[in-house]
Amino acid sequence: MGNIIRFGILSCASIVPRFVKGLELTETAEVTAIASRSFERARRTAAELAIGNFYAGYEELLADAEIDAVYIPLINSLHYPYAKKALEAGKHVIMEKPFVLHREEAEELAALAEKKNLFITEAVKTPFLPVYREVKKILDEETYGKIQFMEFRQSYTSGPYISGWNKEKKAGGGVLYGNEAYFFHMAEFLAGRIVSCTGSATFGEEVEDQCVLSAVTENNVMATLFVSTQVLFNNGLIIHLDKGRIEIPDYWKASEAYIYQNNELKEHLSFPHQYEFQYELAHYCKCILEGKTGSPVTPVENSARYIHWCEKLYRSWEK
Repeated sequence: MGNIIRFGILSCASIVPRFVKGLELTETAEVTAIASRSFERARRTAAELAIGNFYAGYEELLADAEIDAVYIPLINSLHYPYAKKALEAGKHVIMEKPFVLHREEAEELAALAEKKNLFITEAVKTPFLPVYREVKKILDEETYGKIQFMEFRQSYTSGPYISGWNKEKKAGGGVLYGNEAYFFHMAEFLAGRIVSCTGSATFGEEVEDQCVLSAVTENNVMATLFVSTQVLFNNGLIIHLDKGRIEIPDYWKASEAYIYQNNELKEHLSFPHQYEFQYELAHYCKCILEGKTGSPVTPVENSARYIHWCEKLYRSWEK
């Protein structure tokens, strides 16, 4: 592998250009191939993103001995089978959210990666964003008191997340699978391990189009998630503290935070970035180069627990 990790991408999804640009900024990896089930789409995307090789089939890319690692942004139901194929082909794996649809699948992939000494993780950018490093420092030092309550809000009424396979149950669609990773990872990153979680949802023809989750962490902090594809509201995260609050717009891709005390703005944190993927990818590439099989920040063990919470929620909703 050397000092540069050679990536292949399974899919020409809309998220791919941001991944490619973010990876370029790490200076430790490059995308050398991309695959699609459509030869023309693979050829066109490779040309647009200056990727050297392209394949009309995911298996062909996995058979390429010149590829060290793969990025998987396929539809949700295909995450597990293609991650397993990638590991069996000797490739490191970075997988888009949700990691898989069932806890047993996550545990199987983690065991396989460990056995083959390969790296695997769920791609979650939020804990690595510079603004959260500063926010976490403020929380740990209790500059504005202890954290008590967190409100996560995410809504969208247009775009790819409300159409196509995202509306199909068999494909793993629905707003819970589309948003759970940010909520669970960040709630635990900021306030400790989640010990309970309940929720409710409204449904379209096949999958939920709105949901509300309520979780409690081991540190007795309450965290709520509000997601809707039916209406738009103020997207972001509000962290309520004993002596103030922190407001973070568009929390899943945050570049700034506003800190209030007695409703007066006390601090404005600003960390602009062009490609928010660069920070997580720098970390993941470092893990690969160091021979690790997982990330200490986004371990598969955590992803497995979060999917288990989702499975419990879906079972309760089906009743």
